[in-house]
Amino acid sequence: MAIDQVLLLILNHLSKHKKLVVSWAAIQLWQPKAFELLLKNHVIKPTDKANNIQCQICEKHCTVDVTRHDYPNNNIRYYAMCLDDYMHEQVGRMTIPPEQLMQWQYSTKQLLKIIARLLDIDKEVTFSVNTEQTRLAMLAKDAGRKWVTLIHNPLALEINQMILPLEEILYFDGNSLALDIDRVNYALNLKQPAQEKGYSPNVNKRDKGKFNTQAMHQDWQDEAIRLKKKSPNHNKTWISKQIAKLSIAQERSAETIRKSIDV
Repeated sequence: MAIDQVLLLILNHLSKHKKLVVSWAAIQLWQPKAFELLLKNHVIKPTDKANNIQCQICEKHCTVDVTRHDYPNNNIRYYAMCLDDYMHEQVGRMTIPPEQLMQWQYSTKQLLKIIARLLDIDKEVTFSVNTEQTRLAMLAKDAGRKWVTLIHNPLALEINQMILPLEEILYFDGNSLALDIDRVNYALNLKQPAQEKGYSPNVNKRDKGKFNTQAMHQDWQDEAIRLKKKSPNHNKTWISKQIAKLSIAQERSAETIRKSIDV
């Protein structure tokens, strides 16, 4: 399987399962280059050796336990026995090459870290297997600040009410994993039509107010970092007073801003 096929397979698997382990036998179905690229880009990572293996001696392909034996001079060997009585009698104990016990793991949590890196999100993102989505961060563009959220099933980014399936925007550009930044920016800059007035639950109003406050605080923080770089000798109080003069202050006091920013 080529790299694009393997990546699509992984995304489909992770839409249903948050974490999966792939065996050495399964890796043999991939092109060597695909394995190298996925390992290099941290899509997959090594995990513990398998303690069982699928027997290839007969057509039953039973899963058999692997036993480790330690010999002198740090010599380690692994053995297994076919569960079919006739084949066991014919073949006896099978020696299993150590490399065939190697396993690799891929997970939604690991994929989340990769996407955050590709979007230049440097804050730590909290992931939970018990949720249907994970918020990464608020990104600022011409249309203002918009939440970027990873939908778990099927895997997609939700930005500004737009759904971008990962299978369409995550791809390999040469030897590196990449995101379709043009589509991401389009979603961030898209001006959505105003919603019709009508009844909306109070919880939605609270959420909207919460998100607006978070966006305002992030604006203050970004400006504070910019001012600190420009005028490193000025303290937090001076910086907050400068921000209070700007429209992003939204008529909040310099003291309120000072308590919110971190420089």
